[in-house]
Amino acid sequence: MPDPIVDELRRLAGPDLYRRNAFRVSGLLADSDARTTRQVAQRLRAALEVGADIDLGTATSRDPHEIQAACDLILGDPRRRLVHEMFAPWGNDVSKCGCTAAVHQNHDAAVAAHSDAIAREQDSGTPDAEWRRAWQSWSKVVGATAAHLESRVRSLDDRQLDGAAVTGIQRELPRTLVQPAVDLAATGRVFRAETLVKVARKFPQAEQLHRRLLETAVAPLYEDLEERRTDLGRRIGDEPADGIVAEIQIDLLPKLQRLDALLPPKENHRTSALHDQVAILLNNCAVDLMNNGQDGDGRVEAWLDLATELAIDQREHDLINENRDAFLETQKAIRDFRARVLTIHRTQGKGAAQRLLRNVRRESTSPSVRAEIDQMLAEISNGTFGRKHSATAPTRNQTQVQDKRRPAAQKQKKRKPQPAPRPVSPPVSPRTRRRRRITAFVLVLALIALGAWHWWPRKVNVFNEKIVDNTPVGTCLGKQDSDWLNKPTALNKGNCDDPHWGEVVAYVPITKVPSTYPGDAQANALAYFRCGEALAQQHLTNAGYIVNAIYAGAKDWNNGKNNTAYENYAACVVHRADGIVLTAGGVTKPDAPKKPAAVPMALFARNISQNAPIGTCVQNLPDGQLTGNVAVVSCSEWHWAQIFGYPTIYPAGKPWPGDKAVVAQAQKVCKQGIPRLPGFTTWSGSPDHSWWSDPKQVKYAYCLVHRADDKPFKGALK
Repeated sequence: MPDPIVDELRRLAGPDLYRRNAFRVSGLLADSDARTTRQVAQRLRAALEVGADIDLGTATSRDPHEIQAACDLILGDPRRRLVHEMFAPWGNDVSKCGCTAAVHQNHDAAVAAHSDAIAREQDSGTPDAEWRRAWQSWSKVVGATAAHLESRVRSLDDRQLDGAAVTGIQRELPRTLVQPAVDLAATGRVFRAETLVKVARKFPQAEQLHRRLLETAVAPLYEDLEERRTDLGRRIGDEPADGIVAEIQIDLLPKLQRLDALLPPKENHRTSALHDQVAILLNNCAVDLMNNGQDGDGRVEAWLDLATELAIDQREHDLINENRDAFLETQKAIRDFRARVLTIHRTQGKGAAQRLLRNVRRESTSPSVRAEIDQMLAEISNGTFGRKHSATAPTRNQTQVQDKRRPAAQKQKKRKPQPAPRPVSPPVSPRTRRRRRITAFVLVLALIALGAWHWWPRKVNVFNEKIVDNTPVGTCLGKQDSDWLNKPTALNKGNCDDPHWGEVVAYVPITKVPSTYPGDAQANALAYFRCGEALAQQHLTNAGYIVNAIYAGAKDWNNGKNNTAYENYAACVVHRADGIVLTAGGVTKPDAPKKPAAVPMALFARNISQNAPIGTCVQNLPDGQLTGNVAVVSCSEWHWAQIFGYPTIYPAGKPWPGDKAVVAQAQKVCKQGIPRLPGFTTWSGSPDHSWWSDPKQVKYAYCLVHRADDKPFKGALK
């Protein structure tokens, strides 16, 4: 038979525990008698009959129907009323119940703190102090309520109420108190989840209870992740890997992050299994990219690095690292192979390079080697050999040139994600097999080593690992080839005493050394912001000059793990925007003061990498929409707003939802992604309907934070 006490407590349990409380809604006191309650209900009905507004003073609701329902509940089943009394203030009068004053004070403090904590959490605040007061106060109350409840049973004097009602409330109360924190952790802001789990554990009698409630609350999240993982796994090989990885990063990883906070992988086998399954998805996407010859721009290594971080099971670590090591060895062999063939092509001519390649092709049995050679022979024939390839340098857009050829190694091991609870790994390829993958290239390099070598004179390098090893700031450059951005280790040197094409204006740090690669878009934005500052420090304008930022991609970034000494910097090369040569004497002053300067940059380019970097600041309050270039400065300078992010609001291919929906979605994601800061407010920008004309365009918002009074301020917001 249903228990009305338990049913009502479980109906109320959750973030609306206090908002739905009948006494809070109606404004009545917890010990209000039936007469007082009927008077309120009669006033309400009278107001409703004549259509008048009603104000009951302390009522939290202004909805007459809601107030009527609250009064009906209080006048109805006394067992439900007694439950609602438990979460309403009891007041200071202890004469009727025989409680000590401290019991009522602690109870009312617990209700107030708990209600405030839930409300502030829902309003994007960080009410840690309120949560602490709530569980501390409830810890004092839970074991001391029996006398008060027994007194209320006697006062209500209803045959439906007896000692069992008191026992039922006391038994079910811990669950009701814990449920709001559990629900908010499972559905609220991701970065608050771990804190809310700790809060839930602190409530009285919740040490084991909170774990059971968490497992129930996150069951839909587990099911969604497992379904999405299975769907993405089926699509690998049939769809572009970039789109699948984007879905993993946008959809799966935030949910996995929430699971880590709620039920960490070290403590929960199902979370651990999902870690491994998502890691295998990334591994398989990287393998798919390698097998399609699209592995020369840092994506493969970045995806495998992320997969390694996610994987829990040692077997998955071994598999992913096997693929990563083979990939790095193959890439090095390909670079050396092509570079040496290029040298022979330059020094001995087109015919010599073709003869060598054809001889090696006849000797090779590797399909990958033959495909690589066929590609080079085709490039030599059509006159493009050496123009598109770059061993290390990124393009101006700061994504390295994609090599469409197949890699020299055999196809990497691709793992198929297995059903929960844990994927089963195939045997890891032995190291000797990985060595045999590049044997063909080792033989090729030995053959090419017999060719003649020489270096072209008057070349300068702006792309060494260490800045000190580069050509110095102020070096003048001669006219460059059309693909010069792909060859930063061999730029044509000019004479500063004569008119010349360009100059090395600065080497600027992008991140600390070592540090995690910030991602392609953020790295590009930071590089161009720092180079833009260097241009302004030389008193050169963007209208007259173009500054190019040259920096390494993900695979060469010094992250402290990959044995590179790269100093995570950008080389800034300047030349005239109109193509006219620079005058003799040069425009760069190496000793110019390095003062912070404003850089004109976009906030809403179609390609996020061309926007101002996250963490920089907009200098001035705009007159209208921020659709063009704005003055961007370091946040150590006076500024109007700080740039907090460019979150995706709709993936490519999603139909146009309408202006209101787009604006609302932008405001929502910006609000969720920015911590609440007293005295500050959020500014969000959203794309218009024209963005939907390109089905491949990902739609994003830009999120700014500024003072509510729009006054300028200094310093970065955390």
